Amino acid sequence: MENVILLSRNTSNRGILTLHPKLAESMGITQITARKIRFGAKTYQSIVDISDELPMNGASLSEDILDMLNIPQHCSLEIKQNGNELQIGPFIGLLAGYYQSSIKKYLDHLLDYIFLYREINGAILVFSLDHVDKINYTVKGYLYNPRTKQWEEGTYPYPASIFVMTSSVSTAWIKHFKSIIGDVVFNDFFLNRSSIHKKLASSIGVKCYLPDTNLYGSPQDLYYFLKKFPNLTVKPLNSANRQAYRVLLKDANSLGMTNLRNMETKNFSINNRDQAYSIFSKYFKEGEYIIQESIDVTGYRTITIRIITVKGHSGQWKVMGSFTRGDQSEKNDGKLLPLVKFEKEMVKNFLQQSDLHASLTYEELHHIAIDTVKEIESMGVHFANAAVDITIGELGDIWISEIDHCNPSHEIALVAGYPEIYYGILKTNMLYAKKLAGF
Repeated sequence: MENVILLSRNTSNRGILTLHPKLAESMGITQITARKIRFGAKTYQSIVDISDELPMNGASLSEDILDMLNIPQHCSLEIKQNGNELQIGPFIGLLAGYYQSSIKKYLDHLLDYIFLYREINGAILVFSLDHVDKINYTVKGYLYNPRTKQWEEGTYPYPASIFVMTSSVSTAWIKHFKSIIGDVVFNDFFLNRSSIHKKLASSIGVKCYLPDTNLYGSPQDLYYFLKKFPNLTVKPLNSANRQAYRVLLKDANSLGMTNLRNMETKNFSINNRDQAYSIFSKYFKEGEYIIQESIDVTGYRTITIRIITVKGHSGQWKVMGSFTRGDQSEKNDGKLLPLVKFEKEMVKNFLQQSDLHASLTYEELHHIAIDTVKEIESMGVHFANAAVDITIGELGDIWISEIDHCNPSHEIALVAGYPEIYYGILKTNMLYAKKLAGF
């Protein structure tokens, strides 16, 4: 039986939830009984009555319960029995920033996550940390009204699950939320590139796909790594703020450095190690970068694919889409091409493989992406939203080039011309939040 309820306000009684007989029966309730009503982190002890005067799937809550729990009647709510509680929801929180003033500009964009609201349902609240009341366990934020399709400001209990969409959340905040609502806060962490590489390097199933990588501890580290790999990449430990650089040792007395954000290249003459050390010290702070063997070296054709992996209502990781850049044939080598959906036929053409071999390679790429996020998950973190960049060389070698785990944008699907994939990914994110919220 469909559990979306037609919720009405009862002004003549107190402490009573009245259900249509069929709705009550679907939850094993056949007579008047006592139950706690839960909405998010708040509960209210009530009497559950049954009345055939209500419409099918109808539920009537007395005014005191509605007001105490701040239950929004305009949302498409569901009801579910959980032990001695009747839970109304799902109540999902989108933690979008530290300050309410900063999240206002994201509200229109966040409507994308509920574009398919009818397949999600529930109360969906966007909030910021500066409007959290730790004493009363309430948050002031913006609740989605499916009738007006707008965000409306209000104060509500802590949600039943929280999707973290910002990097400005401290460990203390996460511990606080989890102490109240349980382990239903996800994407609640940040790992740097070095810690991820160390974990993946210890995995039997994934380590063979990793480029050689070291932590940049000193200019000497970069100099000797450059002697081993004359074409390498220096990446910041954290992806925000700093740029990554391609460093190319052209010959014994010269090197080039390319800023990978704006593709500007500077060339340097080096007559000795001290000159190289001085250049590296100017660009890179010790302990804040990793040094990595470059995969896409000059003269060797590669193709890089972004594979989007998310968890859905089943709680299992799955690939939702993969994208790359246009025609990877030799005639277009070196050109910046438009983003396109990655298809099996591209594997066949790029690697000159048979249909069967190309299909196996295509599936292998998806398995590598799933294995990668599962390895990261085994570090004890809770996340459900990631993108894995994988590079294939023209000889069929496969490399994991990047893992984007900190609230990655999936607009690549929109740019490639697949809005149905884009909205499907965001809906899947929300269905995982719905699962955590108890529905």
